[in-house]
Amino acid sequence: MKTRTIVLTLAVCFVAVGFASNPNMDTWKLNKAKSKFPPTAPKNTTVLHVAVNDNVKVALDGTDGERKPTHNEWKGKFDGKDYPLTGDPASDTAVRTRRLMTA
Repeated sequence: MKTRTIVLTLAVCFVAVGFASNPNMDTWKLNKAKSKFPPTAPKNTTVLHVAVNDNVKVALDGTDGERKPTHNEWKGKFDGKDYPLTGDPASDTAVRTRRLMTA
């Protein structure tokens, strides 16, 4: 009985982890106090990741090297293929892939 309870509990935990929302789908904000940038470096102050059906929408807000506000958006999959990018004068597509994070 005890073994059965432990196995059932572990199974429920694995299922819960599988259905948990992706922790990367969130809004990330730059912590200016902990960040060091050269004065003329562009920086993203807010990065938003949103799941849209089977795609991901990424919106970046920040400033360019002259401190002018910037905004660009990308919508696609993390499959290594080109998808349209808007708002970036230097490029019209972007490629994203998943990275395995290790400790």
